[in-house]
Amino acid sequence: MSFCRKKILFFSCRIINALIRGKKKNVRTFALPENGKFNPKSEYFLGSIVVFKNNNEQFEVIDGQQRLITLLLLLRAFHTTFEINNDNAFDSDKISAVCKQIAKCIWKTDEYYKPFYDQLKIDSQVATDDSTNELFNILREGLIYNESTSRYMQNYKFYLGKINELQNNKVNWLDLPNRILNNCVLFPITAGSQDTALRIFSTLNDRGKPLSDSDIFKVQLYKAFSAQGKRDDFIKKWQILEAACNKIFSSAKDTPMNELFNRYMHYERAIEGLKDSTQIGSRAFYERDNYKLFRVDHERVFKNLVMLANFWYDVFSQNEDNLSPRALKKLFILNYAPNSMWTFLVSVYYLHNQDSFDDEDFCGFLDKLTAFIWAFTIKNGGSSTNKLRPPFYKEMLNIVNNKPITFAEYR
Repeated sequence: MSFCRKKILFFSCRIINALIRGKKKNVRTFALPENGKFNPKSEYFLGSIVVFKNNNEQFEVIDGQQRLITLLLLLRAFHTTFEINNDNAFDSDKISAVCKQIAKCIWKTDEYYKPFYDQLKIDSQVATDDSTNELFNILREGLIYNESTSRYMQNYKFYLGKINELQNNKVNWLDLPNRILNNCVLFPITAGSQDTALRIFSTLNDRGKPLSDSDIFKVQLYKAFSAQGKRDDFIKKWQILEAACNKIFSSAKDTPMNELFNRYMHYERAIEGLKDSTQIGSRAFYERDNYKLFRVDHERVFKNLVMLANFWYDVFSQNEDNLSPRALKKLFILNYAPNSMWTFLVSVYYLHNQDSFDDEDFCGFLDKLTAFIWAFTIKNGGSSTNKLRPPFYKEMLNIVNNKPITFAEYR
């Protein structure tokens, strides 16, 4: 994306709400003068935005997406209103000047600040939903889609309505967008890498909705598939995968997609022969060597993620076409295990045997797993996740090396 200027990159809807409702005097005084005259030196601090420059020399926003989009929708609402009122000869010069300032923020322009309405200064690298495309259409065309229920459209219509209220109340509303553009202050933070930007974001942000691990993984996979010209195919498959995980893992402590990536991580660990029972987070695991697993082996990884999600969906939906009633009953019993470590071992087993899956062998595997967990729990007076990692990680290596699980060291 391209930035319109250093001073202003995002805007909070609380400002325009305060203008209309008059609930925050300091905001109202800053935006609309009480004595008919602005103090040109007064400024309103809106916080910071965290970005990093990617390999294509483009800025990627890590913290500030919501505020940036809010600002663009508000400025587009002003621009739309100006287009409608441009026949007002008395204010035509002022309208023209403000329109040029807004145009530089939303669109690419020529040397005379004439906008190219089809060339926005913002884009999404992971536009996996139709509402995001609607956002771009709003910014390009400024149209209202009455049949739309997206939050982008709701906010855009809200701003148009509030601007119309200012007009009807005879407020000097023409100065407001110029005030926003020139006197709202933003502190830009440009990090040297995505990882640094994420660390800064985690430190600074304790209010907004944080990025999940799967959000970061999605970007890496998106880049890899886009480089092969498979962007649209990836988006469709990701949407299906995400919808399935939202059903399967709705009760998980982590986000549904994070849960899937966490279960899959143990399969990759076993393939690599990692014996260390020290647990690291999925982000730390996948980000190794600049997300090499997603960059180099993205097709195999994504295929396995889909296969693993399909397996757990069969368990969730009790699909007897793919799993026998006997196996489903044994999996039901494992739900009463002291923790969810068993799901990692089952995930490794399924992925390793997916091409030659045998129900009888699977049921035998589940019998051994169930017996061990119950015996281990009784013997140790409990079975915490940390206690189960050493025996489970060893058996994961046995599985991928086509050896039977025995828990031999714990008999």
